[in-house]
Amino acid sequence: MAEGNVQIPKLTEGYLGAQAKFEAYGLTLVSHSDPVIYMQEDQREVEIILGIQAGTRVTVKLISYERKKECNEYCLIRALGLNYLFLIRPPLAGFYKFQIYALPRDEAGPQLLGVYNYLIYCPGNFGDNPFPKQYPLWKDGCYLEEPIDLPRGIRDPSVKFKVFIPKARDVQVKVGEVWNPLQQTEPGWFEGFVDFSTDYSPGSAAKVNVKFAGNNYSTLLEYPL
Repeated sequence: MAEGNVQIPKLTEGYLGAQAKFEAYGLTLVSHSDPVIYMQEDQREVEIILGIQAGTRVTVKLISYERKKECNEYCLIRALGLNYLFLIRPPLAGFYKFQIYALPRDEAGPQLLGVYNYLIYCPGNFGDNPFPKQYPLWKDGCYLEEPIDLPRGIRDPSVKFKVFIPKARDVQVKVGEVWNPLQQTEPGWFEGFVDFSTDYSPGSAAKVNVKFAGNNYSTLLEYPL
């Protein structure tokens, strides 16, 4: 299995593709049916779409094969209805193992099980441009429309945010110590403009904080600044 002069590395037998619980959990491949994906020379990102059954929890791992290192910050997990979309942006050339884990909510056990494994080949280096950190609650059916990333040291006074967060009562973007409310425009959708010209300190973060019930906020996304 090779494209041009690119030969895939040796992997454990049975590693690629659907694993034991893939069909039992009612999962489907919406975008990429071949578990080996070759990105084009000028292709910075690839988006893999997985169909799920309602009530299925999902998480992933992105691992650099050559460097034997997890790099999950280069995968953005988003959900639209019964589809999970995984936007992958490898930072360096080489092969990446992309492992999808799932578990129905009514099945016992905290550990999600491996359900599908891809191997992605990235031919170029596109720089260190990670996505925001995604906390566990984010992976429960949320969608980020914009911004999918922020440049370090940003000082833009008007950055558009638009997110879908089911069951959220209030959504605020905290920049340093300043809270910026987003407005609910339709059920689950929150949007607004956030000021990054404030005097936040080096090493700060922009956090998407959400109130579901009570008075406490939970952090769902975190952008390094």
